[in-house]
Amino acid sequence: MINKIKKNDTVVVLSGRDKGKQGKVTQLFPRLRMLVVEGVNVRVKHLRTRQRGRTGSRVQYAAPLPIAKVSLICPHCGKPTRVRVEVGADNKRIRLCRKCSASM
Repeated sequence: MINKIKKNDTVVVLSGRDKGKQGKVTQLFPRLRMLVVEGVNVRVKHLRTRQRGRTGSRVQYAAPLPIAKVSLICPHCGKPTRVRVEVGADNKRIRLCRKCSASM
C-alpha cells in the first residue's frame, strides 16, 4: 500500500461538513488511513479544572478524517487530482499529477 498523500501537501475536502475547504496536511496515520488537515474538521474539547480556584476551558483541535474524503491539489495546475506513481531511473518513486503530468 503506497500512501500518495504526504505531510505538507495541500488537499481539498470532498465530502462532509467541511466540503470544499482547503488546507495543509499536518499529520498522517497511514495504518488507520486517516489524516489531519489544519483548519478542517475542528472539534472542541472541554477540559475540567485541575486546581482549586481555576476555571475549566475549551480547547479546539483538528480531528483526523479519512484519506478517501480528501483529494490532493496539484501545485502546478491548481486542480484537485489523483496521483500517479512511477519509478524513476534511480529506483525512487515519483508522484505525478494525472491532469498535467507534472511531478509533485
